[in-house]
Amino acid sequence: MPNSAGPYLGYFPDTEIIFGISYALGTEYGPVILTLRNYVEQFGYQLREIKLSDLFEGLLEKLEKQMPYFGDSTLNRMKAKIEAGNLIRSETKNRPGGGQCYDVMSLVAASEIASGRKGIGENKPEPKPKELFAIISLKHPDEVECLRRIYGAGFYLIGIASTQEARMLHLTAERGLPEEDAADLIRTDAEEKPEHGQKTRDTFYLSDVFISLKDEAYKKQISRFLDLIFGHPFETPTLDEHAMHMAYAASLRSGDLARQVGAALVGESGDLIAVGCNDVPTAGGGLYWPGSDDQRDHVKGEDSNDREKYEMAVKILGLTNPEEEVASRRERAKKALAGTGFFDITEFGRSVHAEMDALLTCARGGRSTRGAVLYTTTFPCHNCTRHIIAAGVSKVVYVEPYAKSRAFELHDDAIAADEGGKTKIPFVPFVGVGPRRYLDLFSMKLGTGYPLERKRDGNKINWERSKAEVRLQMQPSSYLNRELLAYGTLKELLSKKRS
Repeated sequence: MPNSAGPYLGYFPDTEIIFGISYALGTEYGPVILTLRNYVEQFGYQLREIKLSDLFEGLLEKLEKQMPYFGDSTLNRMKAKIEAGNLIRSETKNRPGGGQCYDVMSLVAASEIASGRKGIGENKPEPKPKELFAIISLKHPDEVECLRRIYGAGFYLIGIASTQEARMLHLTAERGLPEEDAADLIRTDAEEKPEHGQKTRDTFYLSDVFISLKDEAYKKQISRFLDLIFGHPFETPTLDEHAMHMAYAASLRSGDLARQVGAALVGESGDLIAVGCNDVPTAGGGLYWPGSDDQRDHVKGEDSNDREKYEMAVKILGLTNPEEEVASRRERAKKALAGTGFFDITEFGRSVHAEMDALLTCARGGRSTRGAVLYTTTFPCHNCTRHIIAAGVSKVVYVEPYAKSRAFELHDDAIAADEGGKTKIPFVPFVGVGPRRYLDLFSMKLGTGYPLERKRDGNKINWERSKAEVRLQMQPSSYLNRELLAYGTLKELLSKKRS
């Protein structure tokens, strides 16, 4: 445990913890919250739930809007909740000074926490020692980013993973929804087209830890994650966590205009055999590095795939009026072909995909890919999937689902969305600590929190939950407040020396 050296150094052993919860519609999250409550009590903490959907009606009243109503059935009530959240985001998107943001529900959550503080009426709010707040649930990436700005290292996003089959079963068998309606709700929840709509898929991707409901695995996963938050010195990364961290590290080298994707291939013995990212290939093998001969898309100034798609769309729709601005023609084409899948085409991009880059790295170096496990930050597209199958990869582990992929549709004979058995390659979601917090939670000294100790006087230390302290502690004062405290403390120390 760290030694207290004064509040200006940021030592707050009873610090609050803020958890955001993200999950897809139909996920049975209740048992996860109950398990979380039981475990945090072992650390002397109390859990308080903030269920955002319970606050919708009151928020709409303040916005002088009616709560949506479609009927009294379970399906209609669920639709009403989705529409209410969308309406609240839409009505509050404009910010003073210009710009738009869809983070209102995070502001609501923070206000709920603030309203219960002592001294809030005098604008002198006090921390709540040893309280953990669970915000249920976050549906838009802007909400996550806002909470991270407010609470810094003290905010953690938990992504609860449940298979689509399990969610469909819950919605149909337990909630009584027809299969078609359940499937439609799941699609809507994953990503709605309007910017103010629910984007659970993109939100889930931002999680600090991913846990699985399968076979009640979440119980051990929650226990371990809390131990890491409270500085357990002997919890080290799993093979999946380490390999996915390598995939994320590889993604950072990508200069692709659209997104950064990374992949890592791990051999049967657990050794890292190759990494890859999405970027433009160079003659002689591999991808371009920064330098005078760099010919990547950001140097050329455009994405060739986007250019080709819009040019084809304009021709298809006959939008060839030379007097019309290019941007206007593209916007009309985009609206006309929305929902057709046309703009999901990736055929004309110059970049090699991350999974392919990793496989080709093995080919150049003469390393076999048979039996290897592929870790990727994004679900493989159907183009990569066929090469993954042909390369003899035994398993794929991914974080972010990729809505454009036709992998299961085109290769249902060779891949499966589960363990797959002996005849199919399993494509499974990643479970464990996400790369965002890898360094903070596993490094003994390089992370943001206090340094970890594993021994004293040559003997292993005895770590206990009841005595553990949060490793990454929220600081209730701003850096200016802390700076002033440091300044005053130094003056006091020097004056004592003189006297």
